[in-house]
Amino acid sequence: MERRAGTGIANNYRLASILVGACGVVWSFAATAQDPSDDISVLSGSASVFTAVTHTRTDQGTYTDTNTEPGVGVSGVIGGSLEKGANALVLQYGGTVDTSWQSADSDQSDNSTINGAARYTHQDPSSRLDFNLGHTVNSVRNDTGFVINPSSYDVQNSLSAGAGLRFYPGELTTLRFSGQAGRTFGEDTLNDQKSVTASSQLSRRLTERSTGSLNASRSWSEEQRTDITIDTVQLVYSYDAEGGFFSIGGGGSKANSEYPDGTLSENEAITGFLERSWVTSDWRTAIKYDRSMSDSATDLSTGFPPEFSFLPETIRLRELVVTDALLFTHNNQRVCDVCDLGIYAEGSILESQVSGATTHEYRAGTTLGFQLTALQRLTLGYSWNAEADEDANIIIEQIHRFTTSWSRQLAENTTFGVELNQSYLRTRLARSDEEQFELRFVLTHGFALSRQR
Repeated sequence: MERRAGTGIANNYRLASILVGACGVVWSFAATAQDPSDDISVLSGSASVFTAVTHTRTDQGTYTDTNTEPGVGVSGVIGGSLEKGANALVLQYGGTVDTSWQSADSDQSDNSTINGAARYTHQDPSSRLDFNLGHTVNSVRNDTGFVINPSSYDVQNSLSAGAGLRFYPGELTTLRFSGQAGRTFGEDTLNDQKSVTASSQLSRRLTERSTGSLNASRSWSEEQRTDITIDTVQLVYSYDAEGGFFSIGGGGSKANSEYPDGTLSENEAITGFLERSWVTSDWRTAIKYDRSMSDSATDLSTGFPPEFSFLPETIRLRELVVTDALLFTHNNQRVCDVCDLGIYAEGSILESQVSGATTHEYRAGTTLGFQLTALQRLTLGYSWNAEADEDANIIIEQIHRFTTSWSRQLAENTTFGVELNQSYLRTRLARSDEEQFELRFVLTHGFALSRQR
């Protein structure tokens, strides 16, 4: 998977990420409070209208092709957490629609992007039954490589649903059986993924802060007439510290695949993870190593809720792969009295169980915000996405994105802003290098609602 930096609603995304991330903390606290009278609502959003000028340069080898397009558009984002008793809903969506005109022939083109997720859960501590519903919408980068214009990606919707049943064989022991299903909706191959996962978890509380568990699951997936069954077993230890969280797990996975021509294959891999996070009132730092065996269809029913403060803006469809991934994130809301900082970096090694090919994927980014005055804010952003060959020493394709934005509050919920977005695509494939520069003037009106009782 890889993230691309949006250009039209980048600031709105960052705002919603912070707010929804805070909602996630509230949600976790409320769930452990075991109070059916809990009623918490946090909802925020914004809508923007903008006008822009976009200049694109494409390297054609012997010459450079240039194009300048004026454009207008609208964008919006909404995010929040709604809770009542055992019911909880978390959501975050954003999108943009714009129209541009080519300066050479005045041809009009309409572009749109959308990204987001929602998850509903019902979990009553006094009941044995829990269930969930989920929806995600992503831009999909299949075999198209990186693109300068985000609207060039295809859009994929996915729905998921699941339920679990808990038993208590001992005072400190819980046994949970669950099932999860998911499928995608989109054009052509994007409408051809579905999977079901059945799992069981035997967990025991070791101390007031630590838990040990044995997890087992079987997943059935179907994608482009290829059927895959994956069995996974892991032993997990988790420790909930006052200032963070630690978890480690290890086990193995076995996959059986049946291809359209009737060919059968069997693959095995050692799997596991190690996760550590540090949390204070102002900042959060996390590092995670994960080794897993899966494909894009199986991921639909693994049952893991989306991490709303770190939603990927694009995903890449994958065949059956063994993935080694290392992810680092840091968010600090108070680097200094007037500034905040967000950083992420991830490297992944994907080994195909079908072709045997190995791919290296990298992504990194940072956002630095300055509150210049009570009414003015400056935000600087950078993101990098890249792919390397099997030896990891040659970058085959990469894209750099820089964002600079200034905004001024005009009224309580209304701001005016200026954005400069720069994108640089460099590739060794049979494509051309591209550069794009966009100057955008944005008028935004937002809202924020919060209630707890």
